[in-house]
Amino acid sequence: MVIDERQAKVKAMRPDGITEGETLLVMRAQCGDLAAFEQLLRNVYGPLRNYVVTLAGESDADDILQEVALKIHRKVRHLREPSVFRAWVYRIATRAAFAHLKRAKRWRALENDPELYRSMAAANSNGSEDFDTGFLRLVDHVSPASRAVLLLHYQQHLSLDETAAILDIPVGTAKSRLAYGVATIRKFVLGGNHEE
Repeated sequence: MVIDERQAKVKAMRPDGITEGETLLVMRAQCGDLAAFEQLLRNVYGPLRNYVVTLAGESDADDILQEVALKIHRKVRHLREPSVFRAWVYRIATRAAFAHLKRAKRWRALENDPELYRSMAAANSNGSEDFDTGFLRLVDHVSPASRAVLLLHYQQHLSLDETAAILDIPVGTAKSRLAYGVATIRKFVLGGNHEE
């Protein structure tokens, strides 16, 4: 009896690895069936998580998978061919992982830039209050959107997630505004445009 069930399952498998039952789940999810969508996510979660962990690392996998799940939820109804669901999911995961890795590399480089901190400290070497005053003067050269992120992140010592929540913007937007603000300050400080 076990062999018959296994043979039936093999017959139900399509060449791309998706079962007929999974194709039906995709079609149900496209019609708004939340239970079908949740089952689809459960079906792909294990292998997809292993893939993302290998691609981007254990520490970032959950963030990437959350982003992937949201994208799948938003776009599943637009998937024209339900039989390519798994390939489509892996493509979304690959793109999300690469984008995450690219952002992480860029932010590490910005936040670990000793030249920027040395320049700011040299321009404001009279103690922490003067440093804060100097920082506030430098922040005036940044756009208001970036200024808000810089102040919440560096002056209030909030995480980027907290900063994004306060400003009601996506975390990615907060990161890009932070990068733009830091780059603008760096140009100003290194360019010698100090107001004395």
